[in-house]
Amino acid sequence: MQDVPQFLARRGLALASYLDPRRAAVLDAEHCVRINWESFFFADLWERERFLDDVVAYCGLLTDPVSRRRFRPTLESPRFSHAGVRYFFESVDTRELFESEPDKYRLPSWKM
Repeated sequence: MQDVPQFLARRGLALASYLDPRRAAVLDAEHCVRINWESFFFADLWERERFLDDVVAYCGLLTDPVSRRRFRPTLESPRFSHAGVRYFFESVDTRELFESEPDKYRLPSWKM
């Protein structure tokens, strides 16, 4: 998958900040957080850090990278970090499959 901030910038798209939709998000890598296959953009670094301090409270539904099912992570959800991206899983089984071959599951094969 292409780099999300670059894709949005090339298209001239604008997004609202994830935590404060009244503000415009900064569309660069520094203001972007990747969780599973989702990308979250923020108006400033303080919002980004607030999100990272309690990802489970703020992220909403995520896509399990192995099963591709949508789920809402909890504090008990299995997790794993790979290549600078945090991943949450709907089960220990999907986390173990991901851990065994992370590059197979870490990004969908679609192109933007």
